[in-house]
Amino acid sequence: MDTTVGDARTIQAAAGDADRFSLTVLPFVLRLQWAPRLVIDRADIARVGSALVASGRSTLPVLAEVSALKEITWDAREAILGYAHPARIAVVGSDAVDLVLTAFTVRSSSEIRYFTDRDVAVRWLLQEQDAAPPAPRRLQ
Repeated sequence: MDTTVGDARTIQAAAGDADRFSLTVLPFVLRLQWAPRLVIDRADIARVGSALVASGRSTLPVLAEVSALKEITWDAREAILGYAHPARIAVVGSDAVDLVLTAFTVRSSSEIRYFTDRDVAVRWLLQEQDAAPPAPRRLQ
């Protein structure tokens, strides 16, 4: 996926978030990149939710890239599971630990899949969806 698209723009929800994540608006997908070796907590999920809203494109599919996550706290997991994104979410990780830490999302009402190859993830995100998407709910 070419991230140098002319109308790409990066959204930050608050000062200091760049150290934890970035959200880039691309023509057909939102690209969420988490910093490596993070413990993601509920506050992080709320800041990502704010960034999604600030993007003005919160109904686009999301490409979430993680790398060597340390942990996703229980509070963060509950917030993710309580959120229904209106389009697909592809989580791209780099190792088995990332897979294990993101595996709980299979219970999410959003359509989420884990990938180790970003190009395969993007192709899946951009495919036609068979069913109507769930009604969006705000991350808290």
